[in-house]
Amino acid sequence: MRRVSWTVLVLCLTPLLSPLLGTAEGQTRSELSQLKQDMNALRKEVETKNDIIKRMQQRLESLETKMQAEVPRRVEEKMTALKEEMKTEMKTEMAAKSESSKLTGGQVFFKGGLVRMDHPRKNSLLTEQTDSSDKDGWQVGGGVDLPIMTIFNSTLLGEIYVEYVQTQKTKGDSSAKVEDPAPDKELAEGGGLENVLTVGVAPKFRFDNMGAIRPWMAPYRPWIIPVGLTFNVNTPVNKAITNISVGGVTGLGIERLLLNNRVSLGVDFRYYWGPDIPDENLRHFTTGGYVGLNF
Repeated sequence: MRRVSWTVLVLCLTPLLSPLLGTAEGQTRSELSQLKQDMNALRKEVETKNDIIKRMQQRLESLETKMQAEVPRRVEEKMTALKEEMKTEMKTEMAAKSESSKLTGGQVFFKGGLVRMDHPRKNSLLTEQTDSSDKDGWQVGGGVDLPIMTIFNSTLLGEIYVEYVQTQKTKGDSSAKVEDPAPDKELAEGGGLENVLTVGVAPKFRFDNMGAIRPWMAPYRPWIIPVGLTFNVNTPVNKAITNISVGGVTGLGIERLLLNNRVSLGVDFRYYWGPDIPDENLRHFTTGGYVGLNF
Protein backbone atom coordinates (compact mmCIF):
# COMPACT_ATOMS: atom_id res chain seq x y z
CA MET A 1 0.00 0.00 0.00
CA ARG A 2 2.81 2.30 0.94
CA ARG A 3 4.66 1.42 -2.30
CA VAL A 4 1.64 2.33 -4.34
CA SER A 5 1.48 5.67 -2.61
CA TRP A 6 5.08 6.53 -3.57
CA THR A 7 4.50 5.56 -7.15
CA VAL A 8 1.46 7.79 -7.39
CA LEU A 9 3.49 10.65 -5.86
CA VAL A 10 6.27 10.25 -8.42
CA LEU A 11 3.86 10.22 -11.29
CA CYS A 12 2.29 13.35 -10.02
CA LEU A 13 5.63 15.20 -9.58
CA THR A 14 7.22 14.10 -12.89
CA PRO A 15 5.57 16.76 -15.02
CA LEU A 16 6.72 19.38 -12.54
CA LEU A 17 10.42 18.24 -12.36
CA SER A 18 10.92 17.53 -16.08
CA PRO A 19 11.93 21.12 -17.06
CA LEU A 20 14.52 21.26 -14.29
CA LEU A 21 16.05 17.93 -15.28
CA GLY A 22 16.18 18.97 -18.93
CA THR A 23 17.99 22.19 -18.12
CA ALA A 24 20.67 20.42 -16.01
CA GLU A 25 21.21 17.85 -18.71
CA GLY A 26 21.61 20.58 -21.34
CA GLN A 27 24.17 22.44 -19.28
CA THR A 28 26.12 19.26 -18.73
CA ARG A 29 26.11 18.49 -22.42
CA SER A 30 27.25 22.05 -23.23
CA GLU A 31 30.08 21.86 -20.75
CA LEU A 32 31.15 18.52 -22.13
CA SER A 33 31.10 19.93 -25.65
CA GLN A 34 33.15 22.95 -24.60
CA LEU A 35 35.59 20.71 -22.80
CA LYS A 36 35.97 18.58 -25.91
CA GLN A 37 36.67 21.69 -27.97
CA ASP A 38 39.24 22.90 -25.46
CA MET A 39 40.86 19.46 -25.48
CA ASN A 40 40.94 19.42 -29.26
CA ALA A 41 42.43 22.93 -29.33
CA LEU A 42 44.99 21.95 -26.75
CA ARG A 43 45.82 18.80 -28.70
CA LYS A 44 46.27 20.81 -31.88
CA GLU A 45 48.50 23.32 -30.07
CA VAL A 46 50.58 20.50 -28.67
CA GLU A 47 50.82 18.86 -32.06
CA THR A 48 51.84 22.19 -33.61
CA LYS A 49 54.52 22.69 -31.00
CA ASN A 50 55.68 19.13 -31.49
CA ASP A 51 55.94 19.78 -35.21
CA ILE A 52 57.96 22.93 -34.57
CA ILE A 53 60.25 21.07 -32.18
CA LYS A 54 60.63 18.27 -34.67
CA ARG A 55 61.52 20.69 -37.49
CA MET A 56 64.02 22.49 -35.27
CA GLN A 57 65.55 19.18 -34.28
CA GLN A 58 65.80 18.14 -37.94
CA ARG A 59 67.44 21.46 -38.81
CA LEU A 60 69.86 21.12 -35.94
CA GLU A 61 70.75 17.61 -37.02
CA SER A 62 71.24 18.88 -40.57
CA LEU A 63 73.57 21.64 -39.36
CA GLU A 64 75.51 19.20 -37.21
CA THR A 65 75.88 16.86 -40.17
CA LYS A 66 77.05 19.72 -42.37
CA MET A 67 79.54 20.92 -39.77
CA GLN A 68 80.87 17.42 -39.29
CA ALA A 69 81.39 17.23 -43.04
CA GLU A 70 82.79 20.74 -43.59
CA VAL A 71 85.07 21.35 -40.60
CA PRO A 72 87.19 18.22 -40.97
CA ARG A 73 87.53 18.89 -44.68
CA ARG A 74 88.81 22.44 -44.11
CA VAL A 75 91.16 21.27 -41.39
CA GLU A 76 92.36 18.49 -43.66
CA GLU A 77 92.89 20.93 -46.51
CA LYS A 78 94.89 23.26 -44.26
CA MET A 79 96.93 20.37 -42.92
CA THR A 80 97.62 19.15 -46.44
CA ALA A 81 98.72 22.63 -47.54
CA LEU A 82 100.93 22.95 -44.46
CA LYS A 83 102.49 19.55 -45.11
CA GLU A 84 103.23 20.47 -48.71
CA GLU A 85 104.79 23.76 -47.62
CA MET A 86 106.94 21.99 -45.04
CA LYS A 87 108.01 19.42 -47.62
CA THR A 88 109.00 22.19 -50.03
CA GLU A 89 110.99 24.01 -47.34
CA MET A 90 112.69 20.80 -46.25
CA LYS A 91 113.61 19.99 -49.85
CA THR A 92 115.04 23.48 -50.31
CA GLU A 93 117.02 23.29 -47.08
CA MET A 94 118.27 19.81 -47.85
CA ALA A 95 119.31 20.89 -51.33
CA ALA A 96 121.13 23.92 -49.91
CA LYS A 97 122.82 21.81 -47.24
CA SER A 98 123.73 19.18 -49.79
CA GLU A 99 125.21 21.83 -52.04
CA SER A 100 127.04 23.60 -49.24
CA SER A 101 128.23 20.32 -47.75
CA LYS A 102 130.35 19.84 -50.86
CA LEU A 103 132.29 22.97 -49.90
CA THR A 104 135.04 22.76 -47.31
CA GLY A 105 135.03 26.49 -46.56
CA GLY A 106 138.16 27.38 -48.49
CA GLN A 107 138.61 29.99 -51.18
CA VAL A 108 140.89 31.11 -54.00
CA PHE A 109 140.64 34.88 -54.51
CA PHE A 110 141.87 37.53 -56.91
CA LYS A 111 141.99 41.14 -55.74
CA GLY A 112 142.74 44.64 -56.92
CA GLY A 113 142.38 48.21 -55.70
CA LEU A 114 144.07 51.39 -54.52
CA VAL A 115 147.16 52.10 -52.40
CA ARG A 116 147.97 55.04 -50.15
CA MET A 117 151.51 55.30 -48.78
CA ASP A 118 152.09 56.91 -45.38
CA HIS A 119 155.05 58.81 -46.86
CA PRO A 120 156.22 59.25 -50.45
CA ARG A 121 159.31 57.27 -51.38
CA LYS A 122 162.32 59.57 -51.80
CA ASN A 123 165.44 57.59 -50.92
CA SER A 124 165.97 55.37 -53.93
CA LEU A 125 169.62 54.65 -54.70
CA LEU A 126 169.44 54.43 -58.46
CA THR A 127 166.52 56.63 -59.45
CA GLU A 128 164.41 59.55 -58.35
CA GLN A 129 160.64 59.83 -58.34
CA THR A 130 158.89 61.80 -61.03
CA ASP A 131 156.73 63.36 -58.29
CA SER A 132 158.42 63.39 -54.89
CA SER A 133 155.13 64.13 -53.07
CA ASP A 134 153.01 61.43 -54.69
CA LYS A 135 151.75 58.80 -52.21
CA ASP A 136 149.01 57.09 -54.25
CA GLY A 137 149.17 53.93 -56.31
CA TRP A 138 147.39 50.70 -57.14
CA GLN A 139 147.64 47.04 -56.20
CA VAL A 140 146.71 43.64 -57.60
CA GLY A 141 147.15 40.19 -56.15
CA GLY A 142 145.71 36.81 -55.33
CA GLY A 143 145.80 34.10 -52.73
CA VAL A 144 144.13 31.18 -51.04
CA ASP A 145 142.20 30.79 -47.77
CA LEU A 146 142.59 27.36 -46.16
CA PRO A 147 140.08 26.32 -43.44
CA ILE A 148 141.73 25.33 -40.16
CA MET A 149 138.88 24.84 -37.69
CA THR A 150 135.29 25.85 -36.86
CA ILE A 151 134.73 28.12 -33.84
CA PHE A 152 131.21 29.16 -32.75
CA ASN A 153 129.76 28.37 -36.19
CA SER A 154 132.48 30.53 -37.75
CA THR A 155 135.67 29.54 -39.54
CA LEU A 156 139.30 30.16 -38.72
CA LEU A 157 141.28 30.31 -41.98
CA GLY A 158 144.92 30.49 -42.90
CA GLU A 159 145.52 33.01 -45.69
CA ILE A 160 148.49 32.88 -48.05
CA TYR A 161 148.68 35.56 -50.71
CA VAL A 162 150.88 37.54 -53.07
CA GLU A 163 150.34 41.24 -53.73
CA TYR A 164 151.96 43.64 -56.15
CA VAL A 165 151.94 47.36 -55.29
CA GLN A 166 152.94 50.11 -57.68
CA THR A 167 153.24 53.64 -56.35
CA GLN A 168 154.80 55.89 -59.01
CA LYS A 169 157.17 56.08 -61.92
CA THR A 170 160.85 56.90 -61.63
CA LYS A 171 163.44 58.63 -63.76
CA GLY A 172 167.18 58.03 -64.12
CA ASP A 173 168.30 61.13 -62.25
CA SER A 174 170.02 59.59 -59.24
CA SER A 175 172.83 61.64 -57.77
CA ALA A 176 175.01 58.52 -57.52
CA LYS A 177 177.82 58.50 -60.10
CA VAL A 178 180.21 55.79 -61.22
CA GLU A 179 183.93 56.23 -61.58
CA ASP A 180 184.65 55.62 -65.25
CA PRO A 181 186.11 57.45 -68.12
CA ALA A 182 182.86 59.30 -68.49
CA PRO A 183 182.51 60.86 -64.99
CA ASP A 184 179.22 62.54 -65.87
CA LYS A 185 177.55 59.23 -66.76
CA GLU A 186 174.68 58.41 -64.40
CA LEU A 187 174.38 55.03 -62.76
CA ALA A 188 170.80 54.60 -64.02
CA GLU A 189 169.35 55.85 -67.26
CA GLY A 190 165.78 56.10 -68.43
CA GLY A 191 162.53 55.76 -66.47
CA GLY A 192 161.22 52.90 -64.35
CA LEU A 193 158.58 51.80 -61.86
CA GLU A 194 158.58 52.04 -58.10
CA ASN A 195 156.87 48.97 -56.62
CA VAL A 196 156.66 46.50 -53.76
CA LEU A 197 156.04 42.76 -54.03
CA THR A 198 154.54 41.28 -50.85
CA VAL A 199 154.07 37.66 -49.82
CA GLY A 200 151.82 37.40 -46.77
CA VAL A 201 150.71 34.70 -44.33
CA ALA A 202 147.95 35.53 -41.87
CA PRO A 203 145.15 34.01 -39.78
CA LYS A 204 141.72 35.11 -40.91
CA PHE A 205 138.59 34.75 -38.75
CA ARG A 206 135.45 34.64 -40.90
CA PHE A 207 131.93 35.03 -39.41
CA ASP A 208 129.71 32.46 -41.14
CA ASN A 209 126.61 32.70 -38.90
CA MET A 210 125.19 36.10 -39.80
CA GLY A 211 121.86 34.44 -40.68
CA ALA A 212 121.27 33.85 -36.96
CA ILE A 213 121.06 37.64 -36.51
CA ARG A 214 118.81 38.35 -39.51
CA PRO A 215 117.78 35.79 -42.17
CA TRP A 216 118.59 38.19 -45.02
CA MET A 217 122.17 38.47 -43.71
CA ALA A 218 122.90 34.75 -44.24
CA PRO A 219 124.83 35.23 -47.56
CA TYR A 220 127.15 37.86 -46.01
CA ARG A 221 130.45 36.84 -44.37
CA PRO A 222 132.55 39.53 -42.65
CA TRP A 223 136.10 38.68 -41.65
CA ILE A 224 139.05 40.09 -39.78
CA ILE A 225 142.83 39.61 -39.83
CA PRO A 226 144.16 40.55 -36.38
CA VAL A 227 147.82 40.42 -37.42
CA GLY A 228 149.77 38.71 -40.16
CA LEU A 229 153.33 38.33 -41.40
CA THR A 230 154.59 39.80 -44.68
CA PHE A 231 157.79 39.42 -46.70
CA ASN A 232 158.44 42.39 -48.96
CA VAL A 233 160.65 42.98 -51.98
CA ASN A 234 160.87 46.68 -52.79
CA THR A 235 162.33 48.23 -55.91
CA PRO A 236 164.24 50.34 -56.59
CA VAL A 237 166.52 49.57 -53.66
CA ASN A 238 167.22 52.29 -51.13
CA LYS A 239 170.55 53.80 -50.22
CA ALA A 240 171.15 51.06 -47.66
CA ILE A 241 170.90 48.45 -50.48
CA THR A 242 167.98 46.77 -48.68
CA ASN A 243 165.34 45.35 -50.98
CA ILE A 244 163.97 42.44 -48.87
CA SER A 245 162.30 43.09 -45.52
CA VAL A 246 159.78 41.70 -43.04
CA GLY A 247 156.61 43.44 -41.93
CA GLY A 248 153.08 42.89 -40.72
CA VAL A 249 149.49 43.38 -41.87
CA THR A 250 146.12 43.98 -40.25
CA GLY A 251 142.85 43.90 -42.18
CA LEU A 252 139.13 43.43 -42.33
CA GLY A 253 136.50 42.94 -45.03
CA ILE A 254 133.16 41.48 -45.98
CA GLU A 255 131.99 39.26 -48.83
CA ARG A 256 128.70 38.03 -50.26
CA LEU A 257 128.03 34.49 -51.47
CA LEU A 258 126.61 33.98 -54.97
CA LEU A 259 125.78 31.11 -57.33
CA ASN A 260 124.96 28.47 -54.70
CA ASN A 261 127.84 29.65 -52.51
CA ARG A 262 130.36 28.89 -55.23
CA VAL A 263 131.42 32.50 -55.85
CA SER A 264 132.10 35.37 -53.45
CA LEU A 265 132.30 39.10 -54.14
CA GLY A 266 133.91 41.21 -51.43
CA VAL A 267 135.80 44.29 -50.37
CA ASP A 268 138.76 44.50 -48.00
CA PHE A 269 140.78 47.11 -46.13
CA ARG A 270 144.37 46.37 -45.06
CA TYR A 271 147.13 48.29 -43.35
CA TYR A 272 150.75 47.23 -43.74
CA TRP A 273 152.64 48.51 -40.72
CA GLY A 274 156.03 47.53 -42.07
CA PRO A 275 158.67 47.18 -43.17
CA ASP A 276 160.78 49.75 -41.40
CA ILE A 277 163.99 49.64 -43.39
CA PRO A 278 166.83 52.18 -43.30
CA ASP A 279 166.09 55.44 -45.07
CA GLU A 280 162.73 54.13 -46.31
CA ASN A 281 159.16 54.01 -45.03
CA LEU A 282 156.95 51.48 -46.82
CA ARG A 283 153.95 51.58 -44.47
CA HIS A 284 150.79 51.86 -46.54
CA PHE A 285 147.03 51.30 -46.70
CA THR A 286 145.21 49.31 -49.39
CA THR A 287 141.54 48.93 -50.23
CA GLY A 288 139.72 47.28 -53.09
CA GLY A 289 137.50 44.45 -54.19
CA TYR A 290 138.03 40.77 -54.83
CA VAL A 291 136.43 37.76 -56.42
CA GLY A 292 136.59 34.46 -54.60
CA LEU A 293 136.07 30.93 -55.92
CA ASN A 294 134.96 28.71 -53.04
CA PHE A 295 135.88 25.06 -52.65
